[in-house]
Amino acid sequence: MACKYGRAHLVINVLYFMLVCGSCFSNHDKRILLSDPDYVQQQMTHLQSELQTLQATVQSQNGELQTLQTTVQSQNVKISSLEQQLSYSNNETQSQAREIEYLKQLSQVHQGGGASFVRWGRTDCPANLTELVYSGYAGGSWYYDTGAAADRLCLPPDPEWLQTTVVPDDYTGRIYGAEYESSSGHTLFGDDSHNEEIPCAVCRSKYFASSVMIPARTTCYSGWTKAYGGSLTSGHYGHAAATEYLCVDEHAQPLVGGGNTNDDGALFYGVKAFCGSLRCPPYKENKYISCVVCMK
Repeated sequence: MACKYGRAHLVINVLYFMLVCGSCFSNHDKRILLSDPDYVQQQMTHLQSELQTLQATVQSQNGELQTLQTTVQSQNVKISSLEQQLSYSNNETQSQAREIEYLKQLSQVHQGGGASFVRWGRTDCPANLTELVYSGYAGGSWYYDTGAAADRLCLPPDPEWLQTTVVPDDYTGRIYGAEYESSSGHTLFGDDSHNEEIPCAVCRSKYFASSVMIPARTTCYSGWTKAYGGSLTSGHYGHAAATEYLCVDEHAQPLVGGGNTNDDGALFYGVKAFCGSLRCPPYKENKYISCVVCMK
């Protein structure tokens, strides 16, 4: 029905055109134009072709418009993502600024700081919180000597020697290097760490006056700031030498340039919990013990 109406409308327009522009033709030409159905059909076909061309152009422009709309939506998504990233970056910057301001306030409260500790298993100190006094090598007594010293030392890499007379071995103590001790699959000190030599760093806090190593914790109690955390270590329970408990960093490293041969010396083992006189719970049988060094 709409098609018939459209054709009738075209015919009326053609007839109107010919009547209005009749002065452009002679009377003979008018009769030919009005009475020749082929000519009228040709004009209608021509107009329909132009209409189809216009419709195709409109469809093409609609397609381009949809493409542009899709592009705009994609750009809007990218803009939103960039805005979120910028917001996150601003939040990070603000957080860092607050931390710096907090540290400045701490430095005013604790004039000069003063807390010091050894970071076992690392050559560096916790950033922003401490300064490095020196880094060196972990050392101690031979693991099976009955007269061994219990404590371990962080030996500096540039020793200075006493000017004294050499005495017989029977009148001396001894100090050796230290090694990680671990079995296959044991990752407390890193992959393939067995027999690797152990570094250490002596650190001093610029803001805190006290430090404490807390066993069986990965976080500090309220009011204390974490310097580093890791694994509690000691000598082997079956060896003759006495040892102390030390906290080896959770990201322990081997000594750069050190060996991984079985030279022994002071040996660092992970510490497990054993129930009995140790309350279980809260402790668990055969579980490795964590540790954390905190400052205040």
